[in-house]
Amino acid sequence: MKRGHDVMEGDVGDGDNDASDGVPQVEYPIHILHDDDKAAVDIVAVHGLGANPNYAWIWLPKNNPPDNPNYPEKPLNWLKDLLPSKLLSSKLRCRVMTFNYESKWFSDAPQVRLSNISDNLLDSLGNNRTKATNRPLIFIGHSFGGNLIGQAILSSRLNSKYKCIAESTVGVIFLGTPHRGCEAAKWGVLIASLGGLLGSAEKGILEGLQKQSGTLKDRLHDFSSWLFSESIPVVCYWEQLGTDYSTRLGPLGFLKPMLKKVVVDETSACIDGHKKISLHTDHFKINKFYSPDDPSFLQVYPEIVRMAQSAEEMLSRRRSPKAIPDDRNAQPEQLLQFLRAMKVTSARDVLSDIKRRNGARVGNTCEWILKREEFSAWGVAADPQLFYITGSPGIGKTMMSTFLVDELQKKVERAPGKALAYFFCDDKNQDRKTPIAILRSLIWQILLQRNELFDSIKPDFNTQGNTIVESFSTLWRILRGMLRDERAGEVFILIDALDECDKSKELLICIRELFQSSPTAQAGKFKFVVTSRPEDDILEELRDVGSRLLMNSTSINDDLSKYIDSEVERLDNRKKYTLRVKEMISTALKKEAGGTFLWVSLMVADLEKEQLMSTVELKLNRLPKELNETYSRILNENISDEMRENAQFLLFSMVAARRPLTKIEIATAFAVWADPSAPLGQNVEEYMDIWSLCSSIVYIDVAANDADSTVNFCHQSVKDFLLQGGLQRAWYHTSGDFANLVLFQVCWKYLSAEDFDRGDIIVHYPHRWAECFVDGRIIKLEDLFQKYAFLQYAYTEWEEHAMGSYPAVVDVLTSSFLRKSGASYPNVLSRLTIDVAYAPTLCDAWLLRAAKEGQEKTVELLHELGANFNVQRSDRRTPLSWASEGGHEAIVKLILDAGESLPDPRSDDNRSPLSFAAQEGHEAIVMLLLNTRSVEVNSKCSFFGRTPLSWAALGGHESVVKLLLNTGNVEADSRDKYGRSPLMCAVSPWQFEHTDDRRAVARLLLDTGKVESVAGKVEFVAGITEFLESEAISWRYTEHWC
Repeated sequence: MKRGHDVMEGDVGDGDNDASDGVPQVEYPIHILHDDDKAAVDIVAVHGLGANPNYAWIWLPKNNPPDNPNYPEKPLNWLKDLLPSKLLSSKLRCRVMTFNYESKWFSDAPQVRLSNISDNLLDSLGNNRTKATNRPLIFIGHSFGGNLIGQAILSSRLNSKYKCIAESTVGVIFLGTPHRGCEAAKWGVLIASLGGLLGSAEKGILEGLQKQSGTLKDRLHDFSSWLFSESIPVVCYWEQLGTDYSTRLGPLGFLKPMLKKVVVDETSACIDGHKKISLHTDHFKINKFYSPDDPSFLQVYPEIVRMAQSAEEMLSRRRSPKAIPDDRNAQPEQLLQFLRAMKVTSARDVLSDIKRRNGARVGNTCEWILKREEFSAWGVAADPQLFYITGSPGIGKTMMSTFLVDELQKKVERAPGKALAYFFCDDKNQDRKTPIAILRSLIWQILLQRNELFDSIKPDFNTQGNTIVESFSTLWRILRGMLRDERAGEVFILIDALDECDKSKELLICIRELFQSSPTAQAGKFKFVVTSRPEDDILEELRDVGSRLLMNSTSINDDLSKYIDSEVERLDNRKKYTLRVKEMISTALKKEAGGTFLWVSLMVADLEKEQLMSTVELKLNRLPKELNETYSRILNENISDEMRENAQFLLFSMVAARRPLTKIEIATAFAVWADPSAPLGQNVEEYMDIWSLCSSIVYIDVAANDADSTVNFCHQSVKDFLLQGGLQRAWYHTSGDFANLVLFQVCWKYLSAEDFDRGDIIVHYPHRWAECFVDGRIIKLEDLFQKYAFLQYAYTEWEEHAMGSYPAVVDVLTSSFLRKSGASYPNVLSRLTIDVAYAPTLCDAWLLRAAKEGQEKTVELLHELGANFNVQRSDRRTPLSWASEGGHEAIVKLILDAGESLPDPRSDDNRSPLSFAAQEGHEAIVMLLLNTRSVEVNSKCSFFGRTPLSWAALGGHESVVKLLLNTGNVEADSRDKYGRSPLMCAVSPWQFEHTDDRRAVARLLLDTGKVESVAGKVEFVAGITEFLESEAISWRYTEHWC
């Protein structure tokens, strides 16, 4: 509704100060407008600059539009006459106060600073709350009054006397507050500068309100950080109409043409991420309402009610934080079963280990991110948000992540309706480097905080059992459903070092689609933080999603300087440097650090080894410039020529290791490599310190039992450095296949020992709790693990290293490896050999896995060396079966051409190679198998009773279906255990992919004239129903569908 032209408070000679207006004079500095001994909340309003406190919140009748009975006949103070009664009708009792101060901005303006006024506000408010110190507080600020409130709250946090004010604040209403300044402040400076003509003026406050003011910017950042940490609701209102300043000018009327504009625009009036509402009014009227039906009041009042209603719960949680649950055992039985199936390591324990390894955060480092506007906006936005942090290796991303987890944890514990889950990827640990591991952990953590979300998982868990946790697609669907469930509340997710996650492409696509989905599908209040190095695939997938923060030398320079000061101080305490040397070290490190914490830590570690103070300056004069140069110099200068082969073994083993190896595992592996003829376990004690060869870039993660302490690179960038350039560079460089070959040789040598019946024990007993016959007695593998230090690792990972060593291992098998020139391969690989004839059971198992992975050359060579094409494991799958399922045509042809393997072997579920190939749609392999004329085309698997034709139809594999039908021997209308035909599988309502392909399959089957029609089923995949109708097909009802 359009309003009359109000007159600005404080105008001289305009009649506003007449007693005839009926406006009572305010009290200074606190005026209680409405009191209530049983008030549940205090509401404090602070007026703007240049306002007359007597009129700041009052609608005057002189401003009523003519002949409009909806406006008041007397002055109306909405804070006194409207708000208390309205709140009481909502069963919310309140006390309402105004803070009044001299705020003229010309004509005898007082000489004051913002801090003076804010301190006065704190003093006055404190004095009026002595009997209600802990009562919830809601602030309302108009214009500069909002800036004043922000300053007061920030000041109260630093003063124990006033701390209760910030701690009791439960909401802030900003009415046209210039958080980022406004152009009108320039006019104020202009007018105030004429103080010699018009009287004294205070320009300091006005200058601080100008756009681009550094003071305003710093205050806004600090205030936003506080809002985020304490989860304070804020609503920012901004004016839509321009304001006429001309009535205030008096003798300065010549400025009138330039003084009718929007005073505080949307950008300045609103705090990023927080709720914002526009009001159809100008700057002078944005804080005055004429009745309960005033459109502006109807926009402001509900927000005050919302703040008041949640006040007690908010303060109760803030004062008594609720720890985030971490005990899976204290859960309902079925949920406990699901959590156990996830096999998740406590995220809290992982975080604790990371903090212990990285050391304590120095001072207030990392806190700068809380003051970044984009981060604050991310944290308080109502809709789903992604905040992506990227930066080069060693710049402090993981330290930042641990800090953010701590801050988010405090936030969640101190505010109701919020949850937190986090995951720290680690390339060195198999349990922390896969998308499935990430999803399991996130789901696990959220379920501990929101048990009720398990209700939507139960049906799948009841049907699929523990297999539900093995599928990425299923786990992502579960997580997505949880995040979008309104019962989850606001969920914060942090994933650190995503670049260290293997095969993360699928996860990245899912994350992108989660945030780019349509508004209706994007339900939920979830917020993601993702950190990584600037890898191209991650940058590409997250290019247009959410906000991005680049951590570089500029953003972390202050933190790095503090870290260097701390480390130099620690060095000095040990070395007792002279002041000159100490300052020299500090200056050199700050000059050359290049924004990298890791580089500083490496240089400090190097300086710690320096015994003579006189040589420190020499070392400082030749500091390496970046990480790769640093690693190169450490390895070349600290490791002598005669020890380099030993160092190669250590470094390459660590590069390939699928988890951090313990000290005793490394020592045992080294003993096997150093003396292949020695009995297992001999000389191990001599090598327990072998890791110290590379101690500058390797560290020990200490465990209670020293032998269980793990050996780790100081940073992921060390592994990346060693893998740069393959084998054609320095002695310490390698490639992934050669590094894996080092550990594969050790595993093979270890497992093929007579102690383990040349590998028979390992192959024939598929899990660690299995019993086996050793030395005439029954013993569990678990017991052998206790006796043989390297057995558990070798048993678990030998096949992975065999696969990872391809294609380098081919050279070993062909015996051409040792004939290569010394420059093409590292000497470390020449000590051990892989004697496949000595361990035939291991050899067969290797061939089986190679066939599954499609390593054709390995399969061919192993067979030539005696491996059996008919080998089976406990599931009775053969190399032909695995190769057929995997689509490895060359291997299938190799096996069939050898003539040694039956073309139709069956798994424990009675599935043939043809069945697997048909299911996956491998047309060429199906043709090869059919051409043998020795396969049963209508064989049925035991579990479902499906034929190869049903499997092919279910997948929509038209060409395979055609091949099978063309044999003339296929039963086109065969039924499985549940009465489903291939046609039913093709039009299954539960299959949502390849719809067009399955329509084509359905047409092929119908064209045979041999399929029985069914009627009564109306649930079909989109597009299938229309197809069926167009074909005039009737359907027979069936209860079970594919």
